[in-house]
Amino acid sequence: MKAEKATPETDREPNAPHPRETFSYVGHEAEEQALADALRGGRMHHAWLLAGAKGLGKATLAYRFARVALGARSIGPRPFDVDPEDTIARRVSALSHPDLFVLRRGLNDRGKPRREITVDDARELAHFFALAPSEGGMRVAIIDAVDDLNRNAANAILKTLEEPPARSVLLLVCHAPGAILPTIRSRCRRLALRPLGDDLVRHALGGDDDALVALAKGRPGRAIALKAQGLNAGAARLDRAPAQIKKGEAAAVLGALYEQMGGEPFERLAAVLELAEEWTRAAGVEEGGEAWAEAWSALETLRGEAEGLDMDPRHALARAVGVLDRAAAARR
Repeated sequence: MKAEKATPETDREPNAPHPRETFSYVGHEAEEQALADALRGGRMHHAWLLAGAKGLGKATLAYRFARVALGARSIGPRPFDVDPEDTIARRVSALSHPDLFVLRRGLNDRGKPRREITVDDARELAHFFALAPSEGGMRVAIIDAVDDLNRNAANAILKTLEEPPARSVLLLVCHAPGAILPTIRSRCRRLALRPLGDDLVRHALGGDDDALVALAKGRPGRAIALKAQGLNAGAARLDRAPAQIKKGEAAAVLGALYEQMGGEPFERLAAVLELAEEWTRAAGVEEGGEAWAEAWSALETLRGEAEGLDMDPRHALARAVGVLDRAAAARR
């Protein structure tokens, strides 16, 4: 009998542990302590914006908070360290706790991840908070990520932020705070996570892949996600990739990278395009001009279209090469 394929989770990196299943945590001690002090001191703000680049550990911190806020016993040394076998922790990992709600991108009618969080999904948050806590404590909701809310969904979230229910906390994971509605930002207490040192990233990675650590740029979750997809940054000589792309050699770089990645074709494509976006953004910072900024925007749009429209991955890869080669030609 053929095994049934698991339903994809839109907030999980391919082949990597989900943040709610992750119990080890490095760095961000001050940010975790700020959440813990507010929780234990009775000064809990109703909404927190966990801000910072993707892969820093924002969602992992949100779930660490949720376990303790919902009643898991802290076992130290960090305030949100809990036993993975704690009953509350196991229910959070299974998404079976009635006082935890997670808002994330859903699936379309073809079973593929949507490009955004819709207003219908967002309205479920208000329904969740309209109920009293099932187990007499707090209600915790996590949005991963607020960047994915479409305009109508963002406006639907605003009502909850403006009229927060008692004994409730909303944690908004946010990769680009400047891009979200100012009215959302203004109603949240902001907690900014910063890139970590290479030693901490290496510790989180559980190995000495210096090339992968350098590629992660202080983001342990990024390093873990790339390793989970089979990337050997040293063997791929990705330290040379930015220079090669600037010389118009994007086809060789992206093609080799796509072949090395593991997982489903669209997962491999998304990882390649995300790296290409990072290199393009860095090129724009270093050299200025509009060509790289336009290329970055085009790559970001292409990644969303490829995911949402079932575009052939190799066709999408060829389009990405064209975008990068035109940007490289414009600088000459």
